Amino acid sequence: MLILVGLVVSGAGPAYADPESFKPSPTEHFAGLIAEEPEGAAIVVDDSLAGDYDLADLERSLRDSFDRLDVPYYVVATSVPAGTTMGGGFLAGLQDRVGEPGLYVHLSPQQSRVQAMARQVDLPLVEVERVLAKERVFTIYTPLDTMADTFVDTLTASDLAERAEVRWSDTLPVTWWLESRFGDLRLDSGSMRGPARLGELTGAVAGTTVTLWLLLGAVRYGRRQRAEKAGYTGALPGDRALGRGRFLVLGIGTAVVVTSLVHLSTATMPWEEQQRGPTPPQVGPYVASTTRVARIAEELAEEPLYVDPLAQVGVQDLNGIDGRLTGFDVPVYIAVLPMSRTDESGGDPEVLAYALHHVMDRDGVFVVVDDTADESPVVEAALFGAEAEDPYGLWDVTGHRFDQSVDQALVELLDWVGGVSPAPGQRPETPDWALDRAEPPYEPSRWEKFFSGGFTGALFLAGPLTAAVLLGAAGAALRLRGRLSAVPGRALRPRADRAVRQAIRALESAPQDLRGRGGAMREIDTALAVLAGEPDELDLVGVIVLAERAMRRLAPDSGVVTDVDARLCEINPLHGQAVRRGPEHGGPLCASCVALGERERDERTLRVAASGGGRLPHGESNRRWVTTDYGTRGRLEAEDLLKEPHVH
Repeated sequence: MLILVGLVVSGAGPAYADPESFKPSPTEHFAGLIAEEPEGAAIVVDDSLAGDYDLADLERSLRDSFDRLDVPYYVVATSVPAGTTMGGGFLAGLQDRVGEPGLYVHLSPQQSRVQAMARQVDLPLVEVERVLAKERVFTIYTPLDTMADTFVDTLTASDLAERAEVRWSDTLPVTWWLESRFGDLRLDSGSMRGPARLGELTGAVAGTTVTLWLLLGAVRYGRRQRAEKAGYTGALPGDRALGRGRFLVLGIGTAVVVTSLVHLSTATMPWEEQQRGPTPPQVGPYVASTTRVARIAEELAEEPLYVDPLAQVGVQDLNGIDGRLTGFDVPVYIAVLPMSRTDESGGDPEVLAYALHHVMDRDGVFVVVDDTADESPVVEAALFGAEAEDPYGLWDVTGHRFDQSVDQALVELLDWVGGVSPAPGQRPETPDWALDRAEPPYEPSRWEKFFSGGFTGALFLAGPLTAAVLLGAAGAALRLRGRLSAVPGRALRPRADRAVRQAIRALESAPQDLRGRGGAMREIDTALAVLAGEPDELDLVGVIVLAERAMRRLAPDSGVVTDVDARLCEINPLHGQAVRRGPEHGGPLCASCVALGERERDERTLRVAASGGGRLPHGESNRRWVTTDYGTRGRLEAEDLLKEPHVH
C-alpha cells in the first residue's frame, strides 16, 4: 500500500488504479494473519500442511515451544515452496510489515533449518545457527515441532557460547574433506546414501581383512617352505609376528564389521522420523484432511474462480477468465494455488479436484492449477455429471504446461470445455492414484540400501586391492630396510663403540672362574686394538662381531664354547650366527636369511667400502676377517689385522 500511495502522489502511476487489482505478496498475506493472533505470541500454521500434520496439534506444540522464551514471537509454518516464502527476504519483509519487536521465525518442511530474525531484541541467533549446523541437528525429514523445540532448547542453552566456538580443527581443509567423505556414515544426515556408504566401507573392510589374512598366511607358509628347502626346520624370526598379525587383522576387521552392523541396526534413520499424516482413503474425499479443501470449496461456492493469495498469479493476471465461466452448459470451477508434497493432496492437482467435488457435492468440471513458484503450471481437470465430445482431447490441455502461463493454459482448457455437455449421474472411474495413495509406497529397508550400493564391488574388488597395496607397501618397506642394513656406512662406528663398551661392562661383571672369560678377554683386546687404529668399514664389522661374541661367552647361560663359536651368516655377519647350511646355497645362513629367496638374499648381502672406491660384498674381500670367517675358522690376532694394508 505504501508503494501504491507513493506512486499516486508522485504521479508515477495512474491515479485511478484500483487497489484491489493488486495481488498481495506472501509477506502481506501472512502479516495479515499474524495481526489476527495474540499480540507478541503469533503462531500461523498454514493449511497447506494439512497432509502431514494435524494443524491444531502443530499450532499447540509450536506455542508450547516458543512460550518458553521471554521475548515476543511471530512464527509462520507453511509448506509453500521455497520460491515464494524461503530466504531472508521473506522474514525481512514480514517483520517490516508487522513492525513489532520480537523474534520472527519461518518453519518449512524439507528445509533442514529454522529461519529466524530478531527485531529490536537481543538474541544469539548467529550462535544458534552455527551450533545447529555444526552438530547436524536437523535433516530434511525432521518434523516442524521437533525443529522448533530443539531451536528453543539451543537458544536458551547455558553452554551455547561454548558450543558455538569455532575450534582450530574445524577450519582445516582436511576436516571439511573428512566430513564430506565420511559424514554420511553417522547415518544422522538427510542423505539417503548413508546406509549405502556404510555398506561400501564395511564391504571394503571385510574384503581387506579376509585378503590380508590369506596373504599373510601365504607369506608365512612360503617362508617356511623356503627354510625347509634350505634344510632348516626350526623357528623363523618373524614367524610369530606373522601369526599374531593374522590374528590381529582378523580381530580388527571382525570388530569393525560387527560395529558397522550394530550401528546400522540400531541407528534411527532420519527418514524414519519424517512426519506423515494418516493414509488417505480410497473413496471420496480421497484425502485424509479436508481443512484446506473445505476453505477452497467455500470460496468456489461463492465464485467459480479461486486464486490463492500465495499463488504466483492474481485474478488480474488471468485476463477475464472469470467472465468466461458462465457461458458453458455445465458449471466450471477453477482453483489456482501452489501445492506441495506435504499438502492433503500430496501435491497432485487431480486429487484436489476430486476432493473439491466430494466436499461441494456439485456436478460440473473441476479444474485445479498448481501454480508453484519457479515452476511451470500443472493443470488437471475432472468431470462429474458431464461428458465430453472429445474425452481424449482433455489429455492435450492438462498436465505440465511448459512455456505457457496459467492464463494461456486455462484458455486452452476452456476451449475444450466448450464441448462438454451435462450428463446427470455420470461419474468418472476411481482413478488409479486413489488406490496407490491408500497403500504406502515401497521403500527399501536399511539392509537393502546397505547391500544395494557398492557393497559387492568393495568386498571383492576394493578390499582385496587395498590389502594387496598394504601388504606390498609393508614388503617394500622391509626390503628397503634390508637394503639399508646391507650398506650401514657411517652407522658402523657408533655401533662398534657401543658394542665394545657393552662387552667391557660384561667382562667387568663376569665371575673370574667363568669358562669363557679368557676367550672373551682376547676378543675384546683385539677389538680395542683395531678401534685404536684407523679402521675401515670391514674392520668395524669385525669389531662388532668380536664384541658380540665376547658377550655371548660371558653370558651366564652361554653353554658350550662350540656353540658360541658357530659360524656366522655369510649374507651379513652382523645378522649373527648361522642356523643351518643350505644345500642349494652352499653356505651358512641365519634364521632370517634362510627363509628368503635367492634374489632377496643378494639384496641383503653386506657391502662395505672398497679401498679403490665404491662398494663390494664383504665376502669378496681377501682379508683376515673374511678368510677366518671373523674368527670362527681361525684365531684373529690384532697384530695380523693391523698389518693389513687397509688399516693405517
